[in-house]
Amino acid sequence: MSTGFSSTGLPSTGLSGTGSVVRSRVALAPLGRPDARDTVLGRLCEVAHAVPAATALVTDDGSITFDELLHRTYAVARKIATIAPTEAEPVAVETASTIDAVVLMFAVFASGRVLVPLDQHLPEARREQIVVQAGARRLGIEDIASIEDSSTPLPVVTGDHIALIAFTSGSTGAAKGVLLSNRMCLSKAYEVSSTLGLSGRHRVGNALPVSFGAGINTLLAGVLSGSQVHCRDPRTEHAANFTEWVTTNHLTTLHCSPSLVRALSAIPSADRLFPSLQYVVTYGEALHSRDVTQFRRESDCAATFVNWYATTEAGAVARMHYGLDTPLPDGFLDAGRCPAGKSVDIVRSDGILARPGEVGQVRVTGDCFADGYLDMPEQTALRFTDDSGRRRYWTGDLGRIDERGVLHLVGRIDDAVKIRGYLVEPAEVESAVRSLDGVSDAVVVASEDNAVLELAVFFVGDVVTDADVRGALRETLPDWMVPKFVTRLDAIPRTHRGKVDRAALPPVPVRVAEAAETVLSGTTEYWLALIVARELDLNQMHRDADFAELGATSLVTTRILVEIRQAFHVELAPADLVSAMTVRLLAALIDERLAEAERNHGSPKNPILVPLRAEGTGSPLFVVAGAGVPAVGLAPLARRLTGRPLYALQAKGLDARAFPHRTISCAARAYVREIQKVQPHGPYTLAGHSLGAWIALEMAHVLESHGETVEHLVLLDPRLYRWLLDKVPGAGPHLESAPPEPDGPRYKPGLRTVMRQITQVAAAGIVRFRTTDRWLTFGLIGSMALRRHTPKAWDGSVTVVVTESNTSSRASWEALAPGRLDITPVPGEHIGLVREPVVTTVAEVIDRALESRR
Repeated sequence: MSTGFSSTGLPSTGLSGTGSVVRSRVALAPLGRPDARDTVLGRLCEVAHAVPAATALVTDDGSITFDELLHRTYAVARKIATIAPTEAEPVAVETASTIDAVVLMFAVFASGRVLVPLDQHLPEARREQIVVQAGARRLGIEDIASIEDSSTPLPVVTGDHIALIAFTSGSTGAAKGVLLSNRMCLSKAYEVSSTLGLSGRHRVGNALPVSFGAGINTLLAGVLSGSQVHCRDPRTEHAANFTEWVTTNHLTTLHCSPSLVRALSAIPSADRLFPSLQYVVTYGEALHSRDVTQFRRESDCAATFVNWYATTEAGAVARMHYGLDTPLPDGFLDAGRCPAGKSVDIVRSDGILARPGEVGQVRVTGDCFADGYLDMPEQTALRFTDDSGRRRYWTGDLGRIDERGVLHLVGRIDDAVKIRGYLVEPAEVESAVRSLDGVSDAVVVASEDNAVLELAVFFVGDVVTDADVRGALRETLPDWMVPKFVTRLDAIPRTHRGKVDRAALPPVPVRVAEAAETVLSGTTEYWLALIVARELDLNQMHRDADFAELGATSLVTTRILVEIRQAFHVELAPADLVSAMTVRLLAALIDERLAEAERNHGSPKNPILVPLRAEGTGSPLFVVAGAGVPAVGLAPLARRLTGRPLYALQAKGLDARAFPHRTISCAARAYVREIQKVQPHGPYTLAGHSLGAWIALEMAHVLESHGETVEHLVLLDPRLYRWLLDKVPGAGPHLESAPPEPDGPRYKPGLRTVMRQITQVAAAGIVRFRTTDRWLTFGLIGSMALRRHTPKAWDGSVTVVVTESNTSSRASWEALAPGRLDITPVPGEHIGLVREPVVTTVAEVIDRALESRR
């Protein structure tokens, strides 16, 4: 459990829990349709008193019970009341899928103040604009932690009290603040809860940012139904990690965007079965029937899909269930039927109600809607009307209702468009472009690119370039509002009335399939270009090509950030990419962060043997890293292999000035001396990845020659190439070997690069090169050492883990390991064995192997 805030001092229930279904003190009634008396805090109290010990929330940084959530909510709410004594002043907080951030959100509700959620992934200028527009006081977790506990009384509020201002895109160039009362927040949560039948038996998977309306709604629906809610932001994790998240947490409902459904379907995984999943609910953009079909086919999942059509202002407008026996329509799924208590009409442009099949504006009627827009009386009067005591909301969406009473959406009545699931007003983007220095005229339009709707901006300016416009917009707009296409014109074509002549605009540039030239500079740019090109499905990348122009969406940039974290061992946030959307700029940022990390790290206590986990039971596991790979590259494996001490061995000279080992046997002898400082005598457990596996094999020979025992040896995909296998005594040409490497790199180094590498190999360990140059240099040294090495067979207990790029032939591996031998093929690439998500499978193989030897 996270402990960012102090306790309230209120009497404890004396109970604790870990998340299993817990017997209630009193029966918890289902979350019902709220009335004017009901509040978010009131319902949270009901749940916490009924099931205090049940787990309310699970995030990547911990978990919290309902009792703890309620007590901490009260404690923080009193602090907020002390810091912000004016109840009318909204409180803006940065939201995140963490325990402390969620507690802070509930505390703002409890304090009687109005919550203004700020998405931490938005540019700072955009967040500040929202704060100013809301007239809010900005508070952070650190502000709360810095003051003492308070006994300031909390105000009593009713269901009509405004609880939340949700900001959406606006047609006037400024974001629209939607005013949501406590009753409206509860009403939206009730619609989700009643549709899915949520209760304490459910585990709700909230794979939506909690800064967005759907994410907040899912959080409230789950917690206020007594369910266990699991939160994870899809923008900070690779989609592959959501497979394990759903499975290991036994989630019963998954709430996400259609893009995550597609991403999960595309991940190769033998364990993607999701047996506990009952519902998959999608929000934002329309879900295509082929996405449902592929998800079910790839995962063998029997969950019912729920296509959820809702607006921030009105809540659920329609939803449709698609069970296994429900026929799927061709194309996008139907919006569905409206929930109980609401009705939906289609109004033609002439104001007459449409007949079945006719297209018009979607109008929804109900008892509880938003209270309008902040400081926008004209917009409020336009969108919200009354009819005989009931409220009506005009959605601005175009749709039709068929003979079965099912709603189908066909577009927008105004200029607003859906970009990657987000409703965007081009006028707001155009306003941002026009505000840039040097831009004299501009127009923003929506254009299809490979059947996907994207924004395109045409601008006129004398002192700015396309890159200047795109870079400036990234500093003020969220990524989905930054146009994919930016084109400079001499003049914007206009009609004789002065209006933009859209028909006369030039065609939107076709996406460039790949760079015409492949100029790169340095190791970091080379490796980064490989990552970006793979994620964009390109063959080549120019160092100055803009990722967005080449088709990088927010999902793609998230994957790029994850790959950077695993390849370069640096943490970058989405905001870091705002001004670094080219290989050149992003590589420079990575080099800067690596240099900063080395300065802060200082000289290591032991530059060869690095403890990744010193505590644990049983004998330690010593793992040799691959050629040029630092010890931190094995950290994902250490996180997955719990229960025993784990030490990583990295090349001498990689982390501190020293002459490197230039033969496998020399490295093995030195590594044995290092591990015996921790464990003087056996039995030893060794492992190695790639080149490290060959060193670990040699270490086993060295230890046995010293009279020591090696209990088990784990070889993680050492490539058994023909030229290596032929060196093994007794191995003939009839044995299968690993296939050769693919022909040549995508980026061929020039003469200057080759000469620089030769110099660096000669001076390695003494001259301190840039971090990535050093990794590459030691990788080359390791490769040359392996070329000179003659491996010897070892007859101890061995587990070999191989990828598809290696051989799994038992006869071939028995030439090296004639004793007790297990061979386990795993999916993924060679380098990915020690990275997420494949490292999870690898860790399970190692755990089973070591357990069986006890």
